Amino acid sequence: MIIKASERGSARNLANHLTNTKDNDHVELYEVRGLVGSSLHAALLEIDGVSQGTRSKKPFFSTSFNPPKGEDVSYDQFVAAFDKLEQKLGLTDQPRAIVFHEKEGRRHAHVVWSRVDIDNMKVINMSHFKRKCTDISRQIYLDHGWDMPKGLIDKRERDPFNVSHVEWQQLKRKGIDPKEIKMLCQNAWKHSNNLKSFKHALEERGLFLAQGDRRGFVVLDNSSKVYLLSRFGGIKTKELKNRLGSPDQLPTVAATQDKIRLSFNSEIFSRIALLKKHHTEEIQPLQDKKAELVRVQRAERRELSEQQRVKRHLLTKAGRDKFRRGVMGFFDKVTGREKRIRLINQKETASLKDKQKTAKEELVFRHGGVRSVLQGEFTQVRGKQQDERTLLAKRIHEFRQIQERERKNSIRPTFDRAGHDKSHDRSRNTDRNRTRSTKRATRTRERKPE
Repeated sequence: MIIKASERGSARNLANHLTNTKDNDHVELYEVRGLVGSSLHAALLEIDGVSQGTRSKKPFFSTSFNPPKGEDVSYDQFVAAFDKLEQKLGLTDQPRAIVFHEKEGRRHAHVVWSRVDIDNMKVINMSHFKRKCTDISRQIYLDHGWDMPKGLIDKRERDPFNVSHVEWQQLKRKGIDPKEIKMLCQNAWKHSNNLKSFKHALEERGLFLAQGDRRGFVVLDNSSKVYLLSRFGGIKTKELKNRLGSPDQLPTVAATQDKIRLSFNSEIFSRIALLKKHHTEEIQPLQDKKAELVRVQRAERRELSEQQRVKRHLLTKAGRDKFRRGVMGFFDKVTGREKRIRLINQKETASLKDKQKTAKEELVFRHGGVRSVLQGEFTQVRGKQQDERTLLAKRIHEFRQIQERERKNSIRPTFDRAGHDKSHDRSRNTDRNRTRSTKRATRTRERKPE
């Protein structure tokens, strides 16, 4: 599993994110340990309240566990991974909350630990937690025999696209896919070997290279949105400097934005808007299909949860009815019968709990398989739409080049005519002056006496 972790505060924002059903198909609060509150908001607010006795502004240690694509990971396997990490980090027996998310046919887990040591009223130091998370992640891949990502084998091979969750969500809300920005930048990078060719390749893909405010390389899209190239493009700063040199030779962001406004006329913007509208209408049937599928799956899970709740209630009632009262109850205590009944009830309860967990996992895996098939359709349509956007950007770039050539050609004849007119005027003035000089000399000779 890929493990990502961070120290953080803001109990309400964290709880709202973890219970978000808009971006996730399914959200399940699996466990709340060591806390009085039974809901996620109550649990995290409780941790935040306890942390007021310390000076810490980040009392939460928030992690996410992402298994490989296509792997059905059980609850027990997830919990074993959680326990390994908390032991490695020194968070054993600390209060924690576990939430499972499912979207796009994949399931991942979020675990939030309290960093507050109540006995000593101080926060636990999370030194080198990123390295420790990587070690546990490697160990989990080896234990399960999964294909390990290159970034875990060698950190130099890891994905450099490290966009924060906040930035990711901001772009998503604006209808921008950060992965597409990265793909376009890296595609242009592969097909260029210097600053000029890279700039040209970016413009063919609808992006514009500019100098950032902090002397870095940035790219702008046709809406003048600015992206840091080393961050959103997934290209290392050292590689950028080696191939492109200094960004000082590039125009500023403001100058590039002015260029975009001048270059993109109403016709170009109308074509872009028309393509966006077409793509929205094209993917809407899949969105409707997804909404219906999620609705049906949530109904099935509610029904299963209710059935399991009734079975647990009946088993508990049946277990209580086994105990006799009065004199016979006293006799059962003396003979040990009550203890045997209690052990039998515990065994039956544990057995039912395991069966219900297995049934729920089977339903989750089945739902995930159906959802992954639909996600494949999304991927296919979005890939085609991405190709269409790239093609439109290339055509717009070619159109702008033609316009630029026509503008230069229209200016040059004007200069040529102006130069020709000036030379013609000079020759006429010379002839006129020569004629005047000749007439003046003739009049002078006529005035001289014989």
